[in-house]
Order: sequence, then structure tokens, then C-alpha cells
Amino acid sequence: MLAIELLMMICLAYIFYQDMKYRAVYWILFPVLALGLFSIKYWKMGWIGALTDTGYALAFFSLQLFLLWLYFSVKKRRLTDITVDYLGLGDILLLVSIAFYLSPLNYILFYTGSLILVLIYACIIQQIESVQDKHIPLAGLQAAFMIILLFCGFIFPQMKLYEDLWLQAVLAHLYI
Repeated sequence: MLAIELLMMICLAYIFYQDMKYRAVYWILFPVLALGLFSIKYWKMGWIGALTDTGYALAFFSLQLFLLWLYFSVKKRRLTDITVDYLGLGDILLLVSIAFYLSPLNYILFYTGSLILVLIYACIIQQIESVQDKHIPLAGLQAAFMIILLFCGFIFPQMKLYEDLWLQAVLAHLYI
């Protein structure tokens, strides 16, 4: 299982590299990533837990995409394809792939936390380099964030990103 986890980290690193350098990623990496991440989750949780958590995470992400599509469609007063000007297909595929591993609460935290970090990165880069290119390597930066989280999971074995129990325990401890 450690070998698969390391392969997934290499896959994420390659996504990071490609998106940062070319602002494009080979599509084949996403099904490989989803399959690898889901196989890890399956081995740790079984079919029912893995499929249930993946379903919840994908439902959350689908709702987010729908609301984003609705917002831009209303704003432009016509049906809008958000993958044309706003969000790359690779960005969507990465978030779908990661949903096959993270538990629902971890997925929501990853999603919001990574978007905040990418926004901070984009603001800093814009100030430093006065970049005219408005394309942000979202998938690449989120892949890098996921690598960091997986690495933290190696260092702190109690940090199980595929289940919510560890996070609930941390939050309960902080609350008390």
C-alpha cells in the first residue's frame, strides 16, 4: 500500500509540474490518480465506506459546480460553459479524483483551504511579477497541497485523511 501512496504522490507531483509549466495536464493522470486513491481508501475502509464517502464528496463538488455554473449563467444572461473562461477541465478532474480518497469533511476542508491558499498565491504572484496572464494553475497548486497533506499523513499516522474521525477528535479537543 505504501508503494501506491508513493505513486499517487508522484502522480500529483507530475500534475503540479505540468500545470505550473504548461498550464495543461495530461488527462490520463486523472483516472490513474482517482483509481489509485480509491484503491487506498478501499483497502482501509472497505467498499461501503469508500463508496459512501466518495458519493458525498462528489455530491458536494457537483453542487459547487452547479452553483458556479448558475452564477455565471445568470450574470451573463445566457447558459455559460464554465470550463471555457473560468475553470479548466483539469481543475475539475483533479477535484473529482481527490474526492475518491478524502472523507467528506476532509474534502470540504481541502476544497476551501486549497482555494484560499491558491488565491493568496495568485495575489502574491500578481504583485511580484505584474503578470498579465490571468490563468491560475489551480490543479497544480491543489496537487501540491494534496502532496503536503499525504506527506503529513506519513508523519502523523493518526491523521487519516480518508476518514472524518481524526478530524472530529481534533475539533472536539479544540472546542473543549
